[in-house]
Amino acid sequence: MSPKHIDNITDPKRRAIAPYNFVELPEKVVEAQPLPEQNCYHDYSEHLINGETVKIKRHTGKIECTLTTESPLYTRCGLTPDNFSKYSEPPIHKTKEERERWEKEEKAKWEKERKEVLAPFFSYPNHKLPVILGSSIRGMLRTLVEIVSFSKIERVTDKKQFYRSLGDPALREIYQANFVENLTDVEVPPNSKADGYRSKVHAGFLRKRGNSYVIEECGYGRIDRNVINKVISNQPNIPTKPLYQGSSPSKTPSWTYQHQKIYVDIEPLEQDHFFIQQTNRNGKQRHPDLYLRFRKVHSASCNPGAGLQKGTLVITGDMQHKHLEFVFLDERLNEYPVDEEIIRRFQDDDQITKWQEKAYPKDKPSRGSREQDGYLRDGEPVFFLLNNDNTVRFFGRSQMFRLPYNNSPLDFVPLRLRFPNFQVLVMYFKMLFSNHQSVEYATLIALFPCFLDIADAIFGFIGDQKLNNLKAYASRVFITDGILKQNQKEKVQASLGKEPEPILLSSPKPTTFQHYLVQRKETQAHQKKLKHYASQPPTDTQEGETVIRGHKLYWHKKYKKQEIPENADSQTSLVKPIDPGIQFKFDIHFENLSNVELGTLLWVLSLSSDKSQQLETGKTDEKYCFSLGMGKPLGMGAVKIYYDLHLSARTARYSQLFNGNEWSQDEKDQDEVNQAEINCISEFEKYVLDRISENDYPTQHNREHLEHLKQIPRIEMLLAMLRCDKTPSVDQTRYMEIECNPSQKNCISKPKKDGKVNEYADRPVLPYPLDIIGLPDNRRLNNSPSSPSKSGGSGGASGSSGSTSKPILKGQNKGKPIKKSQQPQKQTKPKDNSGGSNSDVLARPPKPNS
Repeated sequence: MSPKHIDNITDPKRRAIAPYNFVELPEKVVEAQPLPEQNCYHDYSEHLINGETVKIKRHTGKIECTLTTESPLYTRCGLTPDNFSKYSEPPIHKTKEERERWEKEEKAKWEKERKEVLAPFFSYPNHKLPVILGSSIRGMLRTLVEIVSFSKIERVTDKKQFYRSLGDPALREIYQANFVENLTDVEVPPNSKADGYRSKVHAGFLRKRGNSYVIEECGYGRIDRNVINKVISNQPNIPTKPLYQGSSPSKTPSWTYQHQKIYVDIEPLEQDHFFIQQTNRNGKQRHPDLYLRFRKVHSASCNPGAGLQKGTLVITGDMQHKHLEFVFLDERLNEYPVDEEIIRRFQDDDQITKWQEKAYPKDKPSRGSREQDGYLRDGEPVFFLLNNDNTVRFFGRSQMFRLPYNNSPLDFVPLRLRFPNFQVLVMYFKMLFSNHQSVEYATLIALFPCFLDIADAIFGFIGDQKLNNLKAYASRVFITDGILKQNQKEKVQASLGKEPEPILLSSPKPTTFQHYLVQRKETQAHQKKLKHYASQPPTDTQEGETVIRGHKLYWHKKYKKQEIPENADSQTSLVKPIDPGIQFKFDIHFENLSNVELGTLLWVLSLSSDKSQQLETGKTDEKYCFSLGMGKPLGMGAVKIYYDLHLSARTARYSQLFNGNEWSQDEKDQDEVNQAEINCISEFEKYVLDRISENDYPTQHNREHLEHLKQIPRIEMLLAMLRCDKTPSVDQTRYMEIECNPSQKNCISKPKKDGKVNEYADRPVLPYPLDIIGLPDNRRLNNSPSSPSKSGGSGGASGSSGSTSKPILKGQNKGKPIKKSQQPQKQTKPKDNSGGSNSDVLARPPKPNS
């Protein structure tokens, strides 16, 4: 059983707030029914299951939908070819002077024009009326289908997050253990005995060699700023400038001195240097007596001299009480290759901070030396750590740099939810290794059947040719664009005529592990006990210390225009949303869906209409909305969908062309359609309830007590997040702030010296959805092993016990190891999509097979 999130956080200062929350992970994936052949229409399809022929009813038809906006809705417009060439990126300039002139005189105008061009709602070219793309609707529906059908959890990033935690109680010891060696009982007379510390970090210069990189290691030392200032003051021809430019906390090193050549008198070997204890103004000890072991620079000059070594001045950033910078010596001790993935990850969007972009601009130290602001250059001074095998673990521009965790968010998704047949694969690897056999990876994987969940079966997928016998399967659902209804064209003009409004949105921050990872009850939400990405992830045999929280959704709330801070203009976007009450129409065409598959779609679609009460998919007297487009954290994007189901009588259509003087219609009678709708939803609910784990049932309930999916705790969480008639207070669904003003709102945590509150500082924990709305927790919270339901441990379509016979490995070559070239290749991850799904998705890997 996976770890479960704490059910009740009683300390208000330990309760985080956010505009989002999570529907927790299922305990087991429900397998789809067998797929039909796709070269014809079926009334029924026949399948051999456990030696018996089973007939599955199939439906073809369409669902006519009307989408109504319940709050302002916005999806960004597309760019014409001309606008794309002009505004997709800043213009390229031939000379430094041209670039500086453009930045001074034209950049602000260009940015303003770009925002205005991108502001309108999406529409077709040469067509001013708004359109909702079918792909956005599809993404929204697929996310909901994945949740309610207990499908696989795959759209989770495999990028390892970064951390730099010097003062965070949850991570401080782990972080410092990577960088600092403890030296106990150091004594250098006349100073007293004290603990000592030595950096484990190496220094060197990053060099590009063709298409690869290496780090040339060098010695390095520490230089006091007083020594640097003496060097600066002795240069009469150079105007004196401060070592840093700008104001705190955004000060950056001055390129007048950064990476400049310097000649130093430095200790030949590391020495233990004594630092007497320091206290703050309020008398609190900042650090005790201690020793730091390093090579000290005694004096320096800008010119060569006797006994001086040539080096490079490296300024790593300003902070309170800091007084030492670095000098990298002009020598080459070792050379270490750097993996291309490390370079790519260092320069990823989520790793390059605004400070780095400002501190390491594209044209410093020379014009065009970097591809982009914040990127690396050939010859960059870097600090780095080595693995036990002397390979480069990671590097950074400061001695205590941001380090990737050992695990990625994807590692905290239990294997059984990513690879539902993984136990079989584990068994065969164990068998091969115990017999000292080798087999090619692709050959081994190809022996295992593809595991399809209901979302795969309905919406289709493209698999990796090395991982699946079934390479791909086309969608059997086709969603048209949402077109403005004819009677809405005049009504929408009021929205189109409005001036664009600024909004300030940010990308997801999964580094906020106290929100994105399960914090178990035993942590009591205490900061020192929090689980993080360095905690033990789940394995094939152990539940692990934590898992990801689940599917990320946003609370509905009343939209209120943002108050944009004066200094945030560069981070804002302009938008022209359409008003509430605007109606669009779109169709969902489907082919050969089983009762269960059609029932899944209808169950989801029914939620936001009156049918949620008629079909008992929702709770009594509750009303729900879906979320679409941008601005969900602000209350934008709430929509309702009303639908009419039409089923096609395909056999009748092709057996009779005419009906009297009219064309023969292929639509089934409405009474028959209404009954089919009820039957499909009922059969879907029964199918899922029969196959989920008993650990997903409510406490003190077994299968006989369950009639509807809404009784399942994680579905209760979904319904809570979709409610738009009664929602949590705005105070509970706002973003936390780094500088919260207690005089204006109820801030979390204690004020700083300036009276402001950094609400993130103490890492308060985000409660689970039912705790926020005050519903009782009826989850099964014990940590005993997950029990299979009575319908079968595998969650398979046939309802069998899930036992698996051993496949026979063919064509093994005992002397041939697994080839690295045949390992699954990493896929390029798409950027986060602003439209469609609410789920916290950064990438969708290929469909796995186990």
